[in-house]
Amino acid sequence: MSYDLCALFSVVVFSLVHLFASKLQRLDRITHGRFLSAGGGVAISYVFIDLLPKLAKSDLVVRQALASVFPFSYFERHVYIMALLGFLLFFAVGQSRSLLHGKARFWLTIASYALFNFLVGYAVVDKDNPEVQPLLLFTIAIGLHYFTNDFSLSEDHGKVYSKLGKWLLIASLFLGWLAGSLFTLSETAIALVSAFIGGGVIMNVTRHELPKENPHSLASFLLFAFLYTCLLLTIG
Repeated sequence: MSYDLCALFSVVVFSLVHLFASKLQRLDRITHGRFLSAGGGVAISYVFIDLLPKLAKSDLVVRQALASVFPFSYFERHVYIMALLGFLLFFAVGQSRSLLHGKARFWLTIASYALFNFLVGYAVVDKDNPEVQPLLLFTIAIGLHYFTNDFSLSEDHGKVYSKLGKWLLIASLFLGWLAGSLFTLSETAIALVSAFIGGGVIMNVTRHELPKENPHSLASFLLFAFLYTCLLLTIG
């Protein structure tokens, strides 16, 4: 199978998660909570053990490419600034429930996650992108992360997310994949995109796992973070 088809398959997997994640809510509260926490553990392990170390290596390339654009020392750590922006965006989305209500909050949330999905679809297309390789492990980590996101979005927005929101997120994935297929991806752009994705994953996992009222399992979170870490260290 060619890499282009593998990238498309990855996007299809992510889309299927959006389509069918709500089915897991039919499980009992404890089983559902364990599954969500397992997904969170895998996603956070991917960010800290796989993505961030690769971004550290990419940072030099990005700095050299953008030296003439941002010559000031404040902007030397470009990939980490992008990771921080991803973190802050989804922090703001999480806090918006106290500031926005109804349609305004829904559209802010969907727009933020649509941007995230577009960048994920964009990133997987480049076979030379170290931040998403090996693609199978990236697909597993982000796919499980989508399960936790969909649970939160379904709880917050109910039927409007099921009827409209998830379809917009699926469309964003394919639009990102299409953009990546049609336009040349620079190493600098890919590193910055991957950093933004990583920052978003960190915030989302943290936001989903911290609330005490969530039916989550600390044991499952820690166990799957440990197991996925071992897998990454074995392969890497």
